[in-house]
Amino acid sequence: MTVLDLLAANHKEWIKMAYKFGAGDYAEDIVQEMYLRLHKYIENPERIMYKDQPNKLFVWVTLRNMVRNYQNKKEILVFSGDMVEYDTELDAFDYETAEGFERLIDKIWDKVNELHWYDKKMFEIYHTTDMSMRDIEKETKISLFSIFDTLNKTKNYVREEIKEDYQDYENGESDLI
Repeated sequence: MTVLDLLAANHKEWIKMAYKFGAGDYAEDIVQEMYLRLHKYIENPERIMYKDQPNKLFVWVTLRNMVRNYQNKKEILVFSGDMVEYDTELDAFDYETAEGFERLIDKIWDKVNELHWYDKKMFEIYHTTDMSMRDIEKETKISLFSIFDTLNKTKNYVREEIKEDYQDYENGESDLI
């Protein structure tokens, strides 16, 4: 099974995700565009995998950025029949953005790997599986409060640690792009 097959197995979830970001009627188109981009720009497809499943954090950020770009009219999805047409300038911009995005994700995971083993494991379970906090509680017998508190502290720590890198990435600055 290829990485794209594994991604496609979660197709309905990606559509819901894109819809929640505000894609509306274009959620399906944006998810299809995501498949094309990931196939075209990711040199090492295993980078978007966590163990044997797609890394949901990677897909979440990719879809969120694609919906934002679409909403900001930075890009236009042009469909003619079954073919998708790209502007050559857009291809170059997207390639640079994809590389910067991969580096940003690497920085996030570098910060997560610095955490205490418990915090790291909670973050990994929550962000790379389908499990909700309640599911984790049932499976591990750890209190919901402890799970919520750990995830909240971890998220705030990572957010603070990569804040400048993320702002640079959003502005198209720095060595991330």
